[in-house]
Amino acid sequence: MNTTDKKIHIPGRKMQKLQPGQQPVIRLTPEAYDALMEIVNESSLSTKLAASEIILQSRDLIEYDRAGKEE
Repeated sequence: MNTTDKKIHIPGRKMQKLQPGQQPVIRLTPEAYDALMEIVNESSLSTKLAASEIILQSRDLIEYDRAGKEE
């Protein structure tokens, strides 16, 4: 996280859309999984709902660092 703009900086790439009927699969690092499980254990949400809420609530904090983009 860049402390000057309070955004989460990640490299940008093209979105991969799901095919009709396809279920999304997201692979986590062991550290991210453990953090998610802490959240799930402290909340009343399922793993799927907790991960979904985290993603949806944090998307406005993400700054995409695209190659060739001028600051």
